[in-house]
Amino acid sequence: MTYSEWYEENKDGLNCNPRSQKYSFADFIENGFENKEVKKFKRGEVYFGKIHKNSKKRPFLIYQNDFLNEACFRGEYNSVLVLPLSGRLVKTNLRVNIPKRDKLTKDSQIVCNALGVIGVERLIFDEVVTILTDEELQTVDKKVKDILGV
Repeated sequence: MTYSEWYEENKDGLNCNPRSQKYSFADFIENGFENKEVKKFKRGEVYFGKIHKNSKKRPFLIYQNDFLNEACFRGEYNSVLVLPLSGRLVKTNLRVNIPKRDKLTKDSQIVCNALGVIGVERLIFDEVVTILTDEELQTVDKKVKDILGV
């Protein structure tokens, strides 16, 4: 399926807006949304981002499909389904270990039970922190499916 075909089937469902989220709405009222340029990004890439303006910068795994990512790049959609990474390592079946590499400065874990949506303007596109391997992404998929019960 091409992006154009996918978009025609799904464009009415893209009217979801993160402004209804608590922090995004408060930030919008106080400051308006930044209209920054969005670069192309893909599922499995990790970027730094901020949940809200005053929060600390942390890494997030892009978890939505690449059709939604393309819609974000084109300005037709502005929400990104992400999983946060944590440098605080704990023993649990709810996380996936990712070793220190590329711009990821320490061993980390993908927190699979913290699936969330952030506005695309909250991601920092200066550089890709790292890219998950196919095996790592499959492990994340399995953990998320187990957590969701699907």
